[in-house]
Amino acid sequence: MLQHPAEVRAAFEEGAATLLRTLRAITPELWDRRAALGEWSTRELAAHTLRAFVTIEGYLAAPPATDRVLADAAEYYATALSDPTAHQGVAARARQAGRQLIDPVGEAEATIERVLAQIAATADDEPVNTFAGQITLAEYLATRVVEVGVHTLDLQRATGQRAELHPDTAAVVLSVLIQLTSPVPVILALTGRVPLPDSFNALG
Repeated sequence: MLQHPAEVRAAFEEGAATLLRTLRAITPELWDRRAALGEWSTRELAAHTLRAFVTIEGYLAAPPATDRVLADAAEYYATALSDPTAHQGVAARARQAGRQLIDPVGEAEATIERVLAQIAATADDEPVNTFAGQITLAEYLATRVVEVGVHTLDLQRATGQRAELHPDTAAVVLSVLIQLTSPVPVILALTGRVPLPDSFNALG
């Protein structure tokens, strides 16, 4: 991890606050419009984003699913995305969660408040038993910062809002994503040497 656990916690809290502001700004007619990530409705994308919080609760309470131990957030993503059907599974779970999300803002407020309180009471090195392997809370939380940050931007873009993240959140998102790809194309693009390829995607 490139950040201190305290920085990851701060990034997650700021990401949660930005997500709530984004959800509160969505008008009723936009919730079921399919304008988010192509095939997803706004409601489905919001439900998927909230899973970043719900999985923390579930995995903290779960027994180990495998004896694999994951070193950090980058290894978690590399392992999780090694399954060629990973993205299909994500989309299916988003559709199911979207059908169950009746009051997006109210449910988000309750979920986020509950999970933030649980995180505050849990040590950084507490084991989190994900489907991909066991990982510390601090490292798993970094992956949740990525999910919340990226999908908040998706929601903002899909609903005509200004795309923005708190600098703390953006810093953790970037540090995790850069570990999943070659840094050279990113450096060249950021310094105006060459644009990134059209198909460039750190998450596959």
